[in-house]
Amino acid sequence: MTRLVLNCEGTDLVSHALFDDIVMIGRAPSNNIVIDHSTVSEQHALLLRVGASFWLKDLNSTNGTQINDVLVTDAELKDGDKIRLGSVVAVFAGCCRRGWSSRATRKFWTTISV
Repeated sequence: MTRLVLNCEGTDLVSHALFDDIVMIGRAPSNNIVIDHSTVSEQHALLLRVGASFWLKDLNSTNGTQINDVLVTDAELKDGDKIRLGSVVAVFAGCCRRGWSSRATRKFWTTISV
């Protein structure tokens, strides 16, 4: 099962199973994964299942998103990737089930606006 494991500065680890093809991450209560931390934007990032993998897209967050200490706007995630959302650290873990087609994914990335 694919998971995103969060570590919010000294608190216990929180694991989120990634069942949906689209997962919104941010401080606002309307997100699928809510991170109540001042360095996380209300709508910080998005995870999108593409075939057998997940992609992460930063949603123009104030403090940015990093994967393995590299600032990114979007990138494919690999098992064990360290994701930093503001100052909150998460680890991407696990295998994925089949999701959207590549064509549907390209259309989604080119039309999304937040």
